Amino acid sequence: MRLYVKDRQTGKKTYIQNTAKSRKELAQKLGSNRLKVNDKVYSVNSVTAESDNKTAPAMAIGGVIGVLGGVPGVLLGGLIGGLLGKSNDDEDTKKVNEFNGSHHVS
Repeated sequence: MRLYVKDRQTGKKTYIQNTAKSRKELAQKLGSNRLKVNDKVYSVNSVTAESDNKTAPAMAIGGVIGVLGGVPGVLLGGLIGGLLGKSNDDEDTKKVNEFNGSHHVS
């Protein structure tokens, strides 16, 4: 999961280095309800989370590893990589939804 703020004028996303399960936790980690990004001040309520979809890279890595086993190895490696990546994506999506559904009032 990656956290970002969106510039109000340009709509451009800027990713932040911090991680948190909720906006409340983010505010606690920052020690403030505000953060400064590119010389602009944002509220923690302006921070949004998005998923780091990893299914495709996991499938590719599984396929490359599977090359050692020939065609069946590539297929099996890709399948296993895809399943592992999908599981990680599902968990990441759950975390994104939890963060984006959280509110920090102050």
